[in-house]
Amino acid sequence: MLLARVMLLVALCGLVAACAGAPSPDKPIDVNTGTLPAAASAAAEAESPLSRAVLKAVNEFRATRNVAPLSNDGTLQRAASVHAADMQLRGFYGHHNPEGQDPRERVLVASPAFKGKVAENIQMVEGQTYASMSDEALAKALVDKWAISPAHRKNMQSPDMTRSGIGIARSGQKFIVVQVFSGS
Repeated sequence: MLLARVMLLVALCGLVAACAGAPSPDKPIDVNTGTLPAAASAAAEAESPLSRAVLKAVNEFRATRNVAPLSNDGTLQRAASVHAADMQLRGFYGHHNPEGQDPRERVLVASPAFKGKVAENIQMVEGQTYASMSDEALAKALVDKWAISPAHRKNMQSPDMTRSGIGIARSGQKFIVVQVFSGS
């Protein structure tokens, strides 16, 4: 009986400790919507052969679903490239950076007058297999991975999305790929 009470007390203490570090859902997060991370902005690469191959592979995927191809958009390209570089430089992975900035906020920093919907696909792959692939083969492998995920597939095949920008960050055998979509 005493052991059961001690175990219950330990479990409750662990639960309280876990909750103590979580932000309150009522407390707004102060997100920087005026600038993109400086180091990532400086490190972001412009359009590359791999980013062009990814756009081509996504458009081939869209064609199999009778959806018009995406056009390349410089604003979306900038937002995607900075986010890919940011994840690589600061060692995180997600749609929100450590300050809480999301895909739409990154696009608005790149173009404050931007209007339209925004969606984002991200992916990280690593290893000799990926590093030894041609840009076209790697792009197809990335798109195939996105295609098996319902949310990523929805972004790729949505007829509402008409423009795209693709950012690539590479470090050795590790690739971080960000595709930002937009439409009306």
